[in-house]
Amino acid sequence: MENLSPLLILQDPGEAGQAKGTAALLARCLRQAKLRVGERFEAPVSIEGLVLLYPETRGDLALATPALWRPSLASRHGLTTLIVLDGTWRRSRRLLHLNPWLQTLPRLALKAPPPSRYAIRKAQAPLQRSTLEACALALAALDGDEARYAPLWQAMEEFVALHQRLADTPSPRGRNGAR
Repeated sequence: MENLSPLLILQDPGEAGQAKGTAALLARCLRQAKLRVGERFEAPVSIEGLVLLYPETRGDLALATPALWRPSLASRHGLTTLIVLDGTWRRSRRLLHLNPWLQTLPRLALKAPPPSRYAIRKAQAPLQRSTLEACALALAALDGDEARYAPLWQAMEEFVALHQRLADTPSPRGRNGAR
């Protein structure tokens, strides 16, 4: 599907092979999405127009605390690239520490997101969302068009349902792998 605001997913290597991860699905669903795997990422020549999807980290003295970003008319015309860190919360925080240029970006923090639809993994905190959920909400805010991202929610629901069906299917080898 066509997203107006480009998306750059910086993925922790430990998340890359996770069958339950949503970043690969997200990257496949969006025309303007790039997925890069690593721990350290080269800073772009210019950070103009880049926005980091990440919660406020007030009180964390090791991180810069840039102003929270607010959508503007420019962002609604596709002039903003959304950057998201994909990994566990601990690993995403590590990515932020290992890439100081990310700390200088304005941040978009989700405020009071709707309940999570991601029933595959448990969140550590009530406001945490999967990468796909967080990006669908953020892109809808950036583009000013929630309906545009309805197919992402449908893909998410099908993804979760598939995982739940697979979890309910007994293995032909039994519980311990024996035949």
